Amino acid sequence: MAGVAGTPTVVWDGPRGSVEGGRPVEARDIMSKDVIVLTPDMDVQEAADLLVRYRIHGAPVVDANNMLVGMVSLVDLVGKPGGTVRDIMTPDPVVAMEDTPVEELAQLMLDEIVRRVPIVRGGQVVGIVSASDILRVYLDEVRGRRAPV
Repeated sequence: MAGVAGTPTVVWDGPRGSVEGGRPVEARDIMSKDVIVLTPDMDVQEAADLLVRYRIHGAPVVDANNMLVGMVSLVDLVGKPGGTVRDIMTPDPVVAMEDTPVEELAQLMLDEIVRRVPIVRGGQVVGIVSASDILRVYLDEVRGRRAPV
């Protein structure tokens, strides 16, 4: 299996070594599952307060059916005019599936110049992977540790 140019393929051998032979680390293994989400009609100040309160730099925007409709970052909050999240969000954000290998996530982030990728199932957000999550996997690999579950 080829990794991202210049990086080794990251293989996870399961929690406490329980999976024989190992398998590539996937989004499901490293994603945050408790995702803070925003709604399109939310006031920009309320969205900013949520990001600051939870110490995150961006969040997915979901509609009334919990379908992903956009992303908002701190840069959007300070750099775009508007009164609601809908006014400043980036529509049709970059997404990945739960079984996306970490190498593909890393390449996607580099190619699309994003720092976080919502993980979706049927259009609904089930997790989020940040650049820090991916960096942690590679650092653990370099240090000889297993990737977190």
